[in-house]
Amino acid sequence: MSTPLEIGPGIYMVAGPDLTDPRDAMAYLVQDKDQLALIDVGAGPSYPRILELGQAVGLNAERLVYIIATHAHIDHIGALADFVRDFSPTIVAHQEDAPAIEQADPTSTAARWYGLDLTPVTVTHKLTGRINHLDLGQTELVCLHTPGHTPGSLVVYLDRQGSRYLFGQDIHGPFDPAFKSDLKAWRESMRALLDLKADVLAEGHYGVIRGRKEVAGFIRNFLNQFPEGD
Repeated sequence: MSTPLEIGPGIYMVAGPDLTDPRDAMAYLVQDKDQLALIDVGAGPSYPRILELGQAVGLNAERLVYIIATHAHIDHIGALADFVRDFSPTIVAHQEDAPAIEQADPTSTAARWYGLDLTPVTVTHKLTGRINHLDLGQTELVCLHTPGHTPGSLVVYLDRQGSRYLFGQDIHGPFDPAFKSDLKAWRESMRALLDLKADVLAEGHYGVIRGRKEVAGFIRNFLNQFPEGD
């Protein structure tokens, strides 16, 4: 595909197995007037391709305000150093995952799993607490701390033209002691996502799920796979 996939008004998928390197988690670009935010940036090797796709919908150094890292795994953050080199965005992550990003720890970032090297990057805006808000033009990006997959996992959501878009990157896990995963915390996080009543879910590996009922069903399906007591 030579162009990014538009999933909503001013919202585009710019990385993922059908667009870029198969090791990339899906990454999303949000526009509002002259400002842009990227939610995750892929594993790293396909940075030039992600840049090309982003530029097709207006990505440039003046417009890119935020890169939000939904958690510290390399398939989501591998190109951060490239973007920092070529742009001047604010790098946003939760404080619980920021040390792994800043130290490029090969275990907690899963870089060792992927056989890739990761360059340390400074998280310039460390989120704390459960809910944080970022202003992107006239759009409010809400960052919700959703620990479980990793301690600092977060989701982003926004409301646009009557629909709620939820960027919930690794709802499905996986869960591993090397990532400091916590199934009990994850279940609580997933219940919080159900309360959001999102109309569109942009997931990191399963793509885009549309419809409030379908989004809730997707989340509940994974909750059912890891019931209480596991």
